[in-house]
Amino acid sequence: MGASDRSWRFFVGIGSIHFIQHVFRILPPVLPILALDFQVPLWQLGGLVSIYFLGSGLGQAPAGILADHYDRQLLLPPSIGVMGLGYLVVATAPWLGDSSTTVVLFSTSFTLPYLLIALGVFVAGLGASTIHPAGYPLVAANVRAGQTGRAFGAWGSGAKLGDAAAPLSVAVLVLWLRWDHIFLLFGLVGLVYAALLFSMMAGAGMDSRPGARRVGTDHEQRRPGQEGEAAADPRRYAYPMVALFVFFVARAFSEKGLKAFLPTFLVIVYAYSFSFGSIHLPPESFANLYFTAVFLVAAGVQLLTGELVDRYDHRLVLVTFLLGATGAVLALATGTLSPVILLIVLIVLGVTNWGWTPARDALVNEITPAAREGRTFGYLHTVSHLASAIAPLAIGYLADQGGLLRSFVVLGFVVLIAVASIGVLFSRRVYLRGDPRPSGTS
Repeated sequence: MGASDRSWRFFVGIGSIHFIQHVFRILPPVLPILALDFQVPLWQLGGLVSIYFLGSGLGQAPAGILADHYDRQLLLPPSIGVMGLGYLVVATAPWLGDSSTTVVLFSTSFTLPYLLIALGVFVAGLGASTIHPAGYPLVAANVRAGQTGRAFGAWGSGAKLGDAAAPLSVAVLVLWLRWDHIFLLFGLVGLVYAALLFSMMAGAGMDSRPGARRVGTDHEQRRPGQEGEAAADPRRYAYPMVALFVFFVARAFSEKGLKAFLPTFLVIVYAYSFSFGSIHLPPESFANLYFTAVFLVAAGVQLLTGELVDRYDHRLVLVTFLLGATGAVLALATGTLSPVILLIVLIVLGVTNWGWTPARDALVNEITPAAREGRTFGYLHTVSHLASAIAPLAIGYLADQGGLLRSFVVLGFVVLIAVASIGVLFSRRVYLRGDPRPSGTS
């Protein structure tokens, strides 16, 4: 098998890992079905999403520490298996009876099926927590100079394809299956994929060793002594890490706020529908169609972004995309776009707000010493997921107080905070690059 065939298999393989993690985020599209089956307050249903991200957020940092000490082949497949087990727990919830059986916790009544669902999604979130801190270093360890951007592009593209496939999968499966059967199916798929992934990592020649044991190998792209330099000069690691923490919080808040409320925003603010002959798309279907298009576009763009990352400064690529995203969000907040212009703006939003992740991942990889890569990705995604759990509640509150248009203006300015946090990395007082050349140049 030639080198190009091995690269193709690797890109598809790492993309499938991120795809599985994101396609397993089926809880939001299932919530309307759960609302019909369980007579519980809407805040409890929304709380299930927060519980998932809470589990994922709490597990990121410990998973990062493990990823810096143990072979990633021993971490990634079991983590996906735990995701599958969590959904199998969710699938058993109807066995506990109907909503008449309740338990009082903290002066609040919860049904037994609800509590079992909450336990299951928390377990699934814990399983998902290992994907980022173990997966990102795996990508970096298996690409040579000039391919970093493309590899992170394949990794990010898999995630966006998963984001698009999750609601579509639920929309199709509900035609034949009950909601608990859908979770049962996903749980079994998770277990099967975990076994296949372990076999694939063993047979594909992936270097899954932690960075401290990989220094000096063919795939090691960091300069010798980077760990010591990072400790001696805070501009190598400590200062840029502070900027990245601010970026990840701002990014997570704006991204999860958009994901949670963009379909509702399109229905309430624009309320467009479509009719052609006997076909009629109500505003809800119209909004979900546009919403899916956003992530399909983002999935394709990330592959192209990877090429840009291999040619240009990661910071420049990132800031350019984020400025475009700010403009797209603020354009949506005008509330005056025609259906065609609305689609164009949403495509721009998909490109600019979700198409830049290869640049972010390559920048984190560039800053991080090899021996700290798992922990770094783990810490950053911990704050990201915790902010993700807060964002829907905060944006919902702002929308209740001042309307959805005003809340989207706030989201636009939060994106600007993300721009500023990356912008400070252009200052040598904050970030001193070890090698000023973009990845892949000679």
